[in-house]
This record gives sequence, C-alpha cells and structure tokens, in this order.
Amino acid sequence: MKRTVTAFAMLGLLAGTALTAQPVLAQDISFRLPWILNVQGAGYVMAKEKGFYEEEGLNVEIMPGGPNLNSTALVASGANTFGSNDVNGVIFGANQGMDLVIVGACFQRHPAGVITLAEANINEPKDLVGKTLAYNEGGPWTLTQAMLAKAGVALTDINLVVSPSTELLINKTVDAKTGFTVNEPIAVELAGLPTKVLLPSDYGVNTYAEAIFTTKAYAEANPEVVRKFLAATRKGYDYAYANQEETVAAVVAINTQLDPVQQAEQLRRQEAYVYTDFTKANGACAFDGAVVSDTMDVMKEFAGLETTLDPATLFTTEYLPQ
Repeated sequence: MKRTVTAFAMLGLLAGTALTAQPVLAQDISFRLPWILNVQGAGYVMAKEKGFYEEEGLNVEIMPGGPNLNSTALVASGANTFGSNDVNGVIFGANQGMDLVIVGACFQRHPAGVITLAEANINEPKDLVGKTLAYNEGGPWTLTQAMLAKAGVALTDINLVVSPSTELLINKTVDAKTGFTVNEPIAVELAGLPTKVLLPSDYGVNTYAEAIFTTKAYAEANPEVVRKFLAATRKGYDYAYANQEETVAAVVAINTQLDPVQQAEQLRRQEAYVYTDFTKANGACAFDGAVVSDTMDVMKEFAGLETTLDPATLFTTEYLPQ
C-alpha cells in the first residue's frame, strides 16, 4: 500500500515538474504603423528592443505603413491586431463602417501645422495675410483651416498654392506651407534657411496623432492583451525619449535608408508633442476622450465629414495603465 501511494506521489511530482517546465507561449500580435518606420515609431521600437513586450508575454511584429498600406483598413480586416494613425484617420475609417476603437494616444499635440521661413516674419496666423501659402488636401490643411478660422483669418486674404513640395519653401517661391512640423522644417534648415512653425494646437485646435487602436471585437475578447500592449508601449516611449542616442541607432539599424542626423533632430523635436502636462500627470499615451469629440467637430466643418457617429463609441480609456 505504501509503495503504491509512494509511486503515485512520485508520478504526480514528475507530472507536476513536467507541466511547470513547459515554456509559456507568447501571444503573437502585429502592430501596423501609419507610415514607414522612423523615429515617429520610436516608442514601439524600443518597447520591442528592450524586451518590454516580451516581459508582458507578447511577441509583437512591428510593420510599416505606406501609401498602399492603410493601418485602419488592415486592423479592421483582422490582418493586424493593433495600429496607429491620426484620430481623424480612425474617425474616417469608423464612418466607413470599420469596427475600430482608440485605446491610447501618444502624440498629445498634433505635429501638423504651417511651416514658414523665419525671414517672412510670420509669427501668428494673421501674419499670413497677403503671404503665399502652399497646401495640399489632408490633415495639416484641415487643422490649418480650423486654426485660421479661430484666428479670424479669411482664406481669401492669403495667396494659396496647391502643392506638397518643400522645395517651394527652400527656393522661396512661397512664404509658408502646410506640413508636419517635426520633420519637414529640418530639410529646410539643412538647406541653410531658418524656419518657424504655427501649430493649430496653440490656437485651440486639439487632436491627437499616433492614436493606438484595435477593433472593438478584439478589445472585448482580449482585454488583458490590450492592457499589456499599452503598458509595454508606455515603457517603450519613456525609454526612447530618455535614451535618444540609443533609440536613433536602433531605428536606423532597422531602416538603414534613414539619415541618423535628421532622425536625431526629429526625435528631439517630437518630445514636446509626447510629453505635456497631461501626460506628465497621467503617463505617456494617456488621452482625454473629449479631444476625440473636438476632432470630429473640426472634421465636420473643414473636412466635409458627414456622420451620425457618436464620438464616445470610438474610444475607451479602460485599458490604459493606471
């Protein structure tokens, strides 16, 4: 009897040892960037490089976006687990019937705005009156129109040229252009021309860039995965901006076509867009849902959005780290 009990006890011990020795399988997920991989995605890159995703049991594949790689459509279709985009991109997708929900927002101030030559003395929106402004349809132009409206500047008082070219600014064909203020001014400055920028966020036009989203169905079915992904991403953002030289090296090692000097300057400029009083109090990638509602109002007025969507259905803050 004793031998039988001992034998069963040994078998149980061995079975328990075998069970505990089995490796824990990581959860495979994919993350789609809104554009090519550069320091705009530094937080995600460093979360992976430093093992923060792995610590949460996540095996994350970071994938580039591009002209034919729309992050909202790819996430909505199930091709990718998470994605990032401007809030307006998520709103447009949801308005087309995509099952999307914003769970984080990492650029608290949108970097889209107006880039000017310093010598043009354009220090506020009203200084654009009588000047030549190049623009092309898209987020920067939508936000710029909202900024001008708030400042009481009529479009008819500005000489408008339709073009996305930074060269027009460099060769002084125009005084200003719409664009992304964390990277486009650098090219102008490298050509020896000092710049200034006008940011819509300085004039009460609030929206987010680098909004992290997934599908509502995925979030509801996998709440812990969403929480873990956001927690690790926050660590990645904090590490990236605390260790910028290392971060640039890691990003350039992945995308060798990038200029490390330009990338270092872009990352430095991005810090003020990521870390504000709000995120210093609430943590990187935290957000206020009221800004999503504000964005929808701007899109209705200046981007031709027609929708009956309730903005409250497009976001949730319940998965953010406390």
